Amino acid sequence: MKQEKFKLEKVKKSNVRIGLRVPEDMYEEIAQLAQENMVSMNNLVISCIRYSLNNM
Repeated sequence: MKQEKFKLEKVKKSNVRIGLRVPEDMYEEIAQLAQENMVSMNNLVISCIRYSLNNM
């Protein structure tokens, strides 16, 4: 099975709050990617999680 390409999607509704602790270097990478793609860090993280869950 071919793995789908990662797509950064805007989240329409996000109503459950969780807290994540990530290594500082990962935080910096996420912050930079979010800024480069003009999306919130929340949208970026949700897109990454959705992609991972879809491709397990």
